[in-house]
Amino acid sequence: MIDPDLERRLENWGAYYRPEREEGVASTTYEVCRHMAIEAGRTIRDGYRELQPAPEIDEDDARIIEWCWGQSRYRMEAKHWALLRAHYVMRHDSRMLCRAMQIRWRSFEAELGAAAQRFGQCVQLLEGCGQTPAKTV
Repeated sequence: MIDPDLERRLENWGAYYRPEREEGVASTTYEVCRHMAIEAGRTIRDGYRELQPAPEIDEDDARIIEWCWGQSRYRMEAKHWALLRAHYVMRHDSRMLCRAMQIRWRSFEAELGAAAQRFGQCVQLLEGCGQTPAKTV
């Protein structure tokens, strides 16, 4: 089970650092079908943008998580470190991740939870490093 606050931060991190698909790049089949629909008199609408606006992204928090992710390289297992990036940022299919990382399908959620838990500990440690105790006079 992943802490909901950490899950939200990881989703935000993934949304901010996810590589965007180049604008205007579409498959040939899509372009042919779109032109055929226009010739048939249909209007093309981009319903996704109308129905589901882009979620608000906390850029500062995403940068903090990215910094913590980079600093946690030697504090975590390499498999868990790569799993977090592949799942949250690259959005790879979980079945493909299981195959590539040699994780049993039934164990995927447990592995992801363990990786997130260990990363959460690293985040707490790294965020706590910048705080200095108050001086008493």
